[in-house]
Amino acid sequence: MKNSIIIPTFNTAHYLPDAIDSVLKSTMSEYEIIIIDDESTDNTKEIVIPYLEKYSSIKYIYQKNKGLAGARNTGIENSSGEYLVFLDSDDIILPDKLQIQSAYLDSHPEIDVCYSKSINFIENDIQNTFPAEFPVFEGDVLQNLWFGNFLHVNSVMVRREKVNAVGNFNPTYRELEDWDLWLRMALSGSRFAHIPETLSMVRVRKTSMTVNQAKMDNAMVKALVNIYTLLQKSAIYNEQKKNYFYALGLFMIKAKSANFFMEMNKGLSSTGISFFSVYLKLILKKAVNPFLKNQNTTTKKLEEIWNEH
Repeated sequence: MKNSIIIPTFNTAHYLPDAIDSVLKSTMSEYEIIIIDDESTDNTKEIVIPYLEKYSSIKYIYQKNKGLAGARNTGIENSSGEYLVFLDSDDIILPDKLQIQSAYLDSHPEIDVCYSKSINFIENDIQNTFPAEFPVFEGDVLQNLWFGNFLHVNSVMVRREKVNAVGNFNPTYRELEDWDLWLRMALSGSRFAHIPETLSMVRVRKTSMTVNQAKMDNAMVKALVNIYTLLQKSAIYNEQKKNYFYALGLFMIKAKSANFFMEMNKGLSSTGISFFSVYLKLILKKAVNPFLKNQNTTTKKLEEIWNEH
């Protein structure tokens, strides 16, 4: 089997057919679809049954609720594809995605993660689109990835063996589980590549417009703090520790973390004089931060677009 498309779902029965149908329209036929029902209480199973009766390539798994990371892990464990695609149940992929990305990975064995451009669309109006704007980095992306997630999960195709090698998704995470996975893969030496074509579409719902920014900032701090032990044990610790502590400091400032000075002093102790100028910049930023409006620029843009419609 070439591709496994893993679709976790929780009470999104009304959107799920769009996700499934988008895969069925693929120009490539060598794939399986694995739907993980994470203890939905709506009519998800009734929606899926007709697909199961018609398509042998679709599997349906019902489980006690484990969250998005746990549901994706269940999909991985029950998949057989060489390459994995993680498709959220309210989003869609475009017909050429599987063909283009699997061909790229076939011809570039040095690349483990292949991601593309995505486009957003408003709620139930697939024609009402606007760009999903993220920076692009390729190759060894760790020094950039510390500062935030620039890969939309639906845009990615990844080698299954490399996901398995780092232990799949962290099932304890309820936010940023994909960023944590990309960080661990990059830390283990995986290389990333970007295809400058739009191969997936992200549904923007009004409920996703207002992001709890403080919660996300704290989640980013947690993800970085948790990965520090892995970084320390890696062969690239000395190369990456300055970037790591710089990124951690920025997110701790946004999250108003009480442990800011403790972690930054650890960074100064670990990196020495090379970190001193960064340390001073972070202290200055922390001092002026209460006077600045702290809002994620992506969230701000999405809210502006929503209010226009």
